[in-house]
Amino acid sequence: MGAELEQALQRQRAAFLRDGPPDAQTRIERLDRLSKMVLVHADEIVSSLSRDFGARSSHATRTGDIVGAVAAIRYNSDHLSEWMQPVPVALPAPLERAGAHAEVHYQPLGVIGTIVPWNGPVLMGVLAAAGAFAAGNRLMLKVPEATPITSALIARMFDAFFSPEEAVVVEGGVAVGAAFSRLRFDHLLFTGSAATARHVAKAAAENLVPVTLELGGRNPVIMGRTANLPLMAVRLVTGKMASAGQVCVSPDYVLAPRELLPELRRELEMQAARVYPTLLDNEDFTAIASAGHFERLRHLIDDAREKGAEVTIVNPGSEPLWDDPARKFPLCLLTGVTDDMLVMQEETFGPVLSLIPYDSLEEALARVVEQPAALSAYYFGNDGRERDHVIERVSAGNMVINDVRCQLFHEQLPFGGVGMSGSGRYRGYAGFRTFSNPKTVLHQIDDDAPLAQQRPPFSATARAALSAHIEELRATALHPINQGDDR
Repeated sequence: MGAELEQALQRQRAAFLRDGPPDAQTRIERLDRLSKMVLVHADEIVSSLSRDFGARSSHATRTGDIVGAVAAIRYNSDHLSEWMQPVPVALPAPLERAGAHAEVHYQPLGVIGTIVPWNGPVLMGVLAAAGAFAAGNRLMLKVPEATPITSALIARMFDAFFSPEEAVVVEGGVAVGAAFSRLRFDHLLFTGSAATARHVAKAAAENLVPVTLELGGRNPVIMGRTANLPLMAVRLVTGKMASAGQVCVSPDYVLAPRELLPELRRELEMQAARVYPTLLDNEDFTAIASAGHFERLRHLIDDAREKGAEVTIVNPGSEPLWDDPARKFPLCLLTGVTDDMLVMQEETFGPVLSLIPYDSLEEALARVVEQPAALSAYYFGNDGRERDHVIERVSAGNMVINDVRCQLFHEQLPFGGVGMSGSGRYRGYAGFRTFSNPKTVLHQIDDDAPLAQQRPPFSATARAALSAHIEELRATALHPINQGDDR
């Protein structure tokens, strides 16, 4: 398989070198085909994702994977001509007056490799393709083995709408993924777990391939005392239970004022029961993607309960969820959690939410800051000074005020993590820049007289002028220090 992957890469690279950077019209035409590809296969996308997950909300798939993907593609297409324009860079005024000028040209890199995760293979694959095509590149897309029906569909979709010189979809398991990571791409985008990212980054480093890593992490919610509690509860429930919590930006734990925590828990229970009055036969509630993931979530709950946590299971219909093959996992609210519990050490990636009391905001912030930086962080409250303080103190790839998860809906927002939650940014203009080479172009002045003064043999006048300039710089730099010594 490694040889076939290498051949596919070389075919795309040869086509890129032969054709040169595509103009705006060519890029927009590819984006239009990408949009048509999604719309033509909309019903198949809904069906395949539902079959792979066991049950996946068709409404969520249509709004996110289809309408959301097309909106993102069109955003790239609508702004592409503007993004492609050279960006002027200011030079020293005397040089510009003499005729020198400079700009940055965003040049295609060549071939972009992308590895997408099982929880959103269609949307993530299309977003990566939109960024790669907008920047003028070719694409090789590794789809997940955990969603075989959808991955096979993605391969058929791209094969029907794009030539192998433009885009190639790669299917296969761990060995294929490892071989894919070793290819000499011009950039590699990986979305997935930190554990897998270490192997991907190491393999890419062997060829000095730059990488963008979009990983996970434990996403915190900080509740201020001025939060609108009913509004917070419904938005938190909606965001947490979307895709049954199987989203990288899903909140993992809530830090709430101690005196408000009981009321918050009651409100969350009430809103969850209202939004999802039943689970097993509820077409709007997504199943856990595999039996293994379902058992992992059960283990998190059992471990927390055994170590002293109180577990509130929101099952308004009293349905037999644990033994049903549908794998519908209810919202579980945990209180009394401690750091030795697995639920406080792992990304939950399911409808499990820990509620943690705090007595002061600084206590809450200290708890967040001492953890590895999250992919996403959330704050609920209407105190402007407190909000700004939280924004300043919390390190995360992205942050939302008075909602959760909605940052995914806006192609205008650069997306990515920081530290253990990832590196680099993509989506929209950020993706265009990530998948481009920002090549600087300097236009030198025609008059050679000023430049001739910088060539040997240097005159006594030139040497004296340089010495005087250095003395001036030294005096400017040392002046604040001398002031301090005088005091």
